[in-house]
Amino acid sequence: MRHAWTRLWWLVPSLLIAACGPSQEPVASAEAPAEVGASTRPVLYPPPAPPSGNIVDSTAFLGPVGLNDAVQTRFTTNPQYLSFSFTVAAGAQVSLEVTHLGSSMYLDTGLFIYGPKNANGSYGTTVLAQDDDAGYGQLSKVASLTLAQGGEYLAVVSTGTGAGKQFRLALGCLNSACAQDDLFTACDLDVATRIEVCDESVVETQQVTPAQALPQCTDAQDAHNAWLAECAVPSGQKAWCANGEAAFTSRMWPVCKDFYQRYYGAGPLPLAALEDNDAINEARATGHTWCKTGENFCDEFLWTFNVPSIAGTQATQLDWVVEGAFAALPELSTDPRVQFTRYPNLTYADFASRIAWAFPDLGQVLPQELGNGTEVPQVAHFYDDPLVAAGAHDFHNLYIVYFPVSHRTAVFWLIQHEY
Repeated sequence: MRHAWTRLWWLVPSLLIAACGPSQEPVASAEAPAEVGASTRPVLYPPPAPPSGNIVDSTAFLGPVGLNDAVQTRFTTNPQYLSFSFTVAAGAQVSLEVTHLGSSMYLDTGLFIYGPKNANGSYGTTVLAQDDDAGYGQLSKVASLTLAQGGEYLAVVSTGTGAGKQFRLALGCLNSACAQDDLFTACDLDVATRIEVCDESVVETQQVTPAQALPQCTDAQDAHNAWLAECAVPSGQKAWCANGEAAFTSRMWPVCKDFYQRYYGAGPLPLAALEDNDAINEARATGHTWCKTGENFCDEFLWTFNVPSIAGTQATQLDWVVEGAFAALPELSTDPRVQFTRYPNLTYADFASRIAWAFPDLGQVLPQELGNGTEVPQVAHFYDDPLVAAGAHDFHNLYIVYFPVSHRTAVFWLIQHEY
């Protein structure tokens, strides 16, 4: 597998950009909203509200800053407004600071936070928090800001007199709930590479099979070492590091182990059940009610799982997902009356149309709740029609719907009754 991966090594130099904001006199803005850690003193040089209504248009946008990480750059003109995006999960508590370390002496800055970005790509113009001089000297600092909504936010660092001076903006996570959940659904590529390199080394030195070597590369100490390698670094941390080692050990590390369990032939791909999803449950309940009216036209079962995968590589094989689903759900193969036969794979549109007579809402909801909105799901189809009474059959359609980018799958078993 390793040879099929394209390893990406990112070299992130200091950001340098020249951007001239509109000429203006120093302006004292309204007091900041009552946010924990945000100064209520007048702030110099707030970015002017642009005609577009998207504050980023009044700034020079320099890209993202990572959680528990920092960016460093330089002002080139007066006044100037430099902006950086950051992405967090709902309920994240963060700190933002123009730090003494990495910033020029006698620099005076302002700090503003906007967002989250909406569906139209706008951060709006409403300031969520702002500060003038709460940091070292005349540097800016928002010590604690809780963001109820998950999404992408914008931090703007401004100056009126700092042309030629550099600064360092640091973003911290304060409550171990900053990283988005989807960062844990697949094994990080660098973490996976550590496991593979270790396994190959054990195979070579001990003359054992890859499956036999795997436990020596995936114990608690291996997990800790992987965490240190990616997260105990002064800069360049992975975004998922923000939630702490416990989150990595309990959520991502098992995904890594489970993937290699199948890859090295130590067993089927283990699928981890997802928590109940209200939107999916509601869509299913609507169809269930229809099935149970009148003559009890049908029955249905639905399960959703996370699929162990490696981020940034090709999707897991659909056959592996199918194998994992049958291993996770013994009821699919333990009834001697139902002997599923695999039929040709379906497109998602075909699947949605086949269940639309009873479950039209479910076909619409699954991509929204399990997918990313743009990926193309893969659908495996199984069928059987056993005789259950004289002249009466049950028609069993089993659909295993795999979302290859979001690393999730839905198993939907629909049984129609003949009378």
